Amino acid sequence: MENIEKTFSLIKSLGKDKQKKIFAKADKIFQESMEERQLRMKTVDADKAFDELLKKPEILNVFIRLRDK
Repeated sequence: MENIEKTFSLIKSLGKDKQKKIFAKADKIFQESMEERQLRMKTVDADKAFDELLKKPEILNVFIRLRDK
């Protein structure tokens, strides 16, 4: 009976270790994506991007229709 309890305890601890590794990896991926997003936000010229967007006739028409309402 004691061997079974030791085995279950070992399996449980291995499961916890695996869970910690998975959470650490997920957190690392999340942090990297947030850093990438922040960098992208710093490097994108919003005025230029908006001007480029307004050059598309379908987008410009949407703004015109919104203004007319």
